[in-house]
Amino acid sequence: MNNNKSNIILLNDKMENIIDDLKFDFIITDPPYNINYKYKDYDDRMNEFEYINLFTKFQGLPTIIIHYPEAICNLICEGIGRVEKMISWCYNNNASYKAHRSIAFFNCNPDFNKVKQPYKNPNDKRIKKNIENGSTGCRSYDWFNDIQLVKNVSKEKVKGFTNQIPLKLMERIILLSTNEGDTICDPFMGTGTTGQACINTNRKFIGIEQSEEHFKIAVKRLNK
Repeated sequence: MNNNKSNIILLNDKMENIIDDLKFDFIITDPPYNINYKYKDYDDRMNEFEYINLFTKFQGLPTIIIHYPEAICNLICEGIGRVEKMISWCYNNNASYKAHRSIAFFNCNPDFNKVKQPYKNPNDKRIKKNIENGSTGCRSYDWFNDIQLVKNVSKEKVKGFTNQIPLKLMERIILLSTNEGDTICDPFMGTGTTGQACINTNRKFIGIEQSEEHFKIAVKRLNK
């Protein structure tokens, strides 16, 4: 089952079955965390070898992955290889002791000049002068603390889906790392947040999702 509309291609299949046949510029994804979450139609508890082997498909490809730092260092790096850069995403989380994740860049690097962040000290004389000269902010930092988790009461929350990545986070990663017209592949598409971010930033998108339930959600969301 697939859905092809304009610059969006959506595929309902296992990533490892089809990714070798696809053409794209970047992989940007928030993969399954392999923590034995009870999905209806996906087994989220591979053994360590199987989980590492999943990421060997990305070797040599410009790849950006959102995950917990321990998993990136101990498992994903073993599958893909050396990480070029890591950014910390920090957020409030009352339900868990984990209050940050890492954004890891393999075979590519972010350009922090592409996205401006507000000045931390706008009253500084040098910063005031920059603002007077038309500057809207400074280069991005290598940590984000201004983007929170998608809560159940959020307008962008997809009903019944857990661990949804904020649209603003995906947009920022895309803007830091890619150019307009690039094709981005998310091999673990979920509800299609990466696809929505690609639409909003004028990128092309290929989404792969093996769960038929989540695939239908993504198709409905992106067709809007």
